[in-house]
Amino acid sequence: MVLNLVKESLELTTKNNVSSWGVLMDPEDPERVIGEIAFQLDRRILSHVFQSQARLYGFTVLNIPEKIIQVSTHPLTGRVDEGYGLHVSQRYTDLMERLAQLGYNQTLHPPFTEFIVNTYGILKQRPDSYMAQEMDYNNVYVVREVIFSTAPGKLVPDLLLLLSCLSDMARTDRKPLLLW
Repeated sequence: MVLNLVKESLELTTKNNVSSWGVLMDPEDPERVIGEIAFQLDRRILSHVFQSQARLYGFTVLNIPEKIIQVSTHPLTGRVDEGYGLHVSQRYTDLMERLAQLGYNQTLHPPFTEFIVNTYGILKQRPDSYMAQEMDYNNVYVVREVIFSTAPGKLVPDLLLLLSCLSDMARTDRKPLLLW
């Protein structure tokens, strides 16, 4: 019975641009939510690997190996801190192994994620805290429904995989799905 109510609620999620909580969505939001999921996964991966970096400008999941070398090298002396480099490399390897268990492919998914962000964009503005819209964006079931109802069928499996990876990282970090 409860499962049927949830299912019915999810079926209404994107019809007429009304969220499951009854908040009118911007017509661009469903597509932008897809891009936001991809963007958030990339940022979450980078933040996990490079925990001590305050800024991640110029960092992408595609260039993590090069950036590990860069952050391990002193900018003035050129001296490499091999211990730190090993630590960051191990964080990267451990995370990629964990995400690979969910189906994440290190060769396929970073460029796919970049393509999704460039194609769909990201949310224009952060939803107000504790508003229904923010709760929808952090509800895996609502986001899944947005993917099913908005994305072309060929992209759906990989988009669901990105959502699964982001959800796993959010659970592990004990943080919301989308970080603002």
